[in-house]
Amino acid sequence: IAAASGVGKSHFLTMLGANALREGKKVLHYTFELSAEQIGLRYDSNLCNIDSNDLIENKDIVVEMYKGMNLGRLFIKYYPTNTATVNTLKAHVEKLTLKGFRPDIILIDYADIMQSTRKFDSLRHELVLVYRELRGLAGELGVPIATASQVNREGAEAEVVDMTNMSEAFGKVFIADVVLTISRRSIEKASGWGRLFMAKNRFGRDGLVY
Repeated sequence: IAAASGVGKSHFLTMLGANALREGKKVLHYTFELSAEQIGLRYDSNLCNIDSNDLIENKDIVVEMYKGMNLGRLFIKYYPTNTATVNTLKAHVEKLTLKGFRPDIILIDYADIMQSTRKFDSLRHELVLVYRELRGLAGELGVPIATASQVNREGAEAEVVDMTNMSEAFGKVFIADVVLTISRRSIEKASGWGRLFMAKNRFGRDGLVY
């Protein structure tokens, strides 16, 4: 999921996780910026359809709403920025699996601020390695992995963000099976409208704008 800062990448990942929970799936959500508590509040807001600013004063309502839901299981794990490698995540998944929690989908917020398992002179090469290792982990575990990625300055005000707007390492788009972009110009943020672009889809149609 590629977009400029503040457009809604993290919220999109939470939406993916919330919909998976509604389908009874086990969701593993890694966060490298926001705390686990903050991500949890976003899930509460999405699942209970209550504005995040109103959650605290409506805590009793949230608890009652959850009692009437038949959801999957959610595990949120926080690692500080630029400390977790793909090996860190793999070891954590193995630990959870031994405890009876084997994820059906893994969400990573976000891969661009993970640490590479190897050091290069260029950040670009480190990012490409992170994405390659994540794709390998997804194949090894047999589960989809979704993550967010930053776009460059030109993409911040573009009407439709495409793959040429990817920041730091264009090679990321060659590794990913599906690339979605979100674009919202500054004047559109208050309206709640924007555009979702299917930039790449290895398994079906792409080039679609919603």
